[in-house]
Amino acid sequence: MRKLALKTKLVVLFLAVGLTPFATMGVVALLKSGEALEKQAYNQLVSVRDIKKNQIENYFAERKGDMGVLTETVNTLRDESFKKLTAIRDIKKNQIERYFGERFGDVSVLSGNDSVAQALQAFGEAFQLEGGKTGGDSWTAAETQHAPWLVQCNSEYGYYDLFLISASGDVIYTVAKESDLGENLIEGSLKDSSLGQVFSKASAGNVAIADFRPYAPSNNEPCSFVAAPIKQDDVVIGVVALQISLDGINAIMTDRSGMGKTGETYLVGPDQLMRSDSFLDPTNHTVKASFANPSKGSVNTEASLAALDGQTDADVIIDYNGNPVLSSWTPVTIGDLTWGLLAEIDVAEAFCPKIDGAEKDFFTQYQEQYGYYDLFLINPDGYCFYTVCQEPDYQTNFVNGKFSSSNLGQLVRDVIASQSYGMADFAPYAPSNGAPCAFVAQPVVHGGEVELIVALQLPLDSINAVMTERSGMGETGETYLIGSDKLMRSDSFLDAENHTVVASFANPVKGSVNTDAADDALAGNTDAKIIIDYNGNPVLSAYAPIHLEGVEWAILAEMDEAEAFAAVNVMKWLMGILGVVGLAAILTVALLVARSISKPINRIIAGLSEGSSQVTSASTQVSSASQSLAEGASEQAAAIEEVTSSIEEMASMTKQNAGNANEAKSLADSATAAAEKGSEAMTRMSSAIDDIKKSSDQTAK
Repeated sequence: MRKLALKTKLVVLFLAVGLTPFATMGVVALLKSGEALEKQAYNQLVSVRDIKKNQIENYFAERKGDMGVLTETVNTLRDESFKKLTAIRDIKKNQIERYFGERFGDVSVLSGNDSVAQALQAFGEAFQLEGGKTGGDSWTAAETQHAPWLVQCNSEYGYYDLFLISASGDVIYTVAKESDLGENLIEGSLKDSSLGQVFSKASAGNVAIADFRPYAPSNNEPCSFVAAPIKQDDVVIGVVALQISLDGINAIMTDRSGMGKTGETYLVGPDQLMRSDSFLDPTNHTVKASFANPSKGSVNTEASLAALDGQTDADVIIDYNGNPVLSSWTPVTIGDLTWGLLAEIDVAEAFCPKIDGAEKDFFTQYQEQYGYYDLFLINPDGYCFYTVCQEPDYQTNFVNGKFSSSNLGQLVRDVIASQSYGMADFAPYAPSNGAPCAFVAQPVVHGGEVELIVALQLPLDSINAVMTERSGMGETGETYLIGSDKLMRSDSFLDAENHTVVASFANPVKGSVNTDAADDALAGNTDAKIIIDYNGNPVLSAYAPIHLEGVEWAILAEMDEAEAFAAVNVMKWLMGILGVVGLAAILTVALLVARSISKPINRIIAGLSEGSSQVTSASTQVSSASQSLAEGASEQAAAIEEVTSSIEEMASMTKQNAGNANEAKSLADSATAAAEKGSEAMTRMSSAIDDIKKSSDQTAK
């Protein structure tokens, strides 16, 4: 350092003084700014994570709300359908009871009519005269006299046939003149027929009815009869019977006003065979077909058995076709007979009414309006009786059918057991071409019993609409969801090939997210840190768990580390540039100041050097004189030694000393003059130093 020039020393000094605070402030500013920018990057990502988490949680909360509204709607539709069905049932019951009451009235009126009694006597006498046969002259004469009125009566009241039967059981007249004319109902082949039964009951003195049974004279079709005794002086002299036309009963029961496409009402006898024709199954469940083939035509359902047991109620049951229906049933008592009257409608139609003027039913419109993939209505036994899309899961059983092992099948069993809302996580679902699907479901519960399950198939598009919104995420940022299996629950932005929901389930090896952030989030932790993502890149990751009705997911918001901290790097570059500029500025100022200081100092030093040279020259002269003086002194000493030898020589030497002394004085005067010049130079140097001090003060300022 001592060997350096003054200018260099000054530059170094100025650099040290200027750069030390500049560098200190720059480093501190860089550290603080870097921390602030890094914190901002973390906070931005955490904010995005929390916003998306809230959106997803709100989305599923809305789905739960939708399901609550939906089940309430279904419940309302159910109640309305049952009320409507029960009203129709009661109307039909009253109509049937009134119909048969009229039949009883008709036969009672006939039995008390004198013309009928006269006709009975006329046909009875003719039958006896002709030896128990019909068609002879006497019988024909009686027919000519009495038949026109009887035929007219039978036609006007809509009966299939009218019979006059003697007290001995002989069928002595019929309007239709089938093979039963002339038969004996006590001993003949028809004694066990429905006509034989009704004759036996009426002969006891009461109005009677015989239930439908195949009747041979009428082509073995099921027939029913009402009969009343014809009395004379309170003695039964015969019986008048009416063969009831099935058309009258069907006219009542097959009237389908307000029954939609699948509704019907029908009657069932104690033998569980039809007493009116079915609308839904005209092949096997007409009255004729059911008697012809009881194995196919019987109605052995919960509703029919309850009605025949005297119960009146309404519920969802499986009908004779194996379909779930809303059924409202009641017993119908006709004389000594008890039939069951059932009003039924397919549950799909009962719960899925069409709005007036609309082409689509309520649930189809609901599914389209709210963007669900599909909507299901499922019986408590697991049978799916309605779907909007009607994929292969339609009309299958989710409890024990071919899709019972699916996530929807498990969900159905869970909500039946818990009787509460539930969710099924994404899993490949075969009916939807094996695509990953998620479901929510809720049961409709009445009296502690599950009556119906409503399920919704969630659309992946709605979840992706939330998660793939990339506002504020730059070029490499993304948010995504993963399940407990570490597979995707929303599509990735950065890897559309392997990390979509479909791709990750199709190839879990490539599509799983096995990162520190995923593990930590699925363990229930919330944090933000730098990790290596599923693509092997360092990223800033903000993650958190999501709890959804027993389903555990994780949400991750991630951005490439380089992009996340780009502002920090830019600031470092700016600080570096500012440092270089500052260094250059300080160096320039130092050079200028050092130059302004060094010039006067150099002039002073030059002056000092000149004065020093003069002093040196004078000193040399003084030294030379001193040397001469020393030599004179030596010679004087020698002369003193020789004083005794020569006084003259001493006097001569004394004179020489006097001359040398004068010369020494002259030299001393010269030295004094040189010293005065040196003093003036020192004065000028002091003035220069004052100038330097002033310049230093100005520099300090």
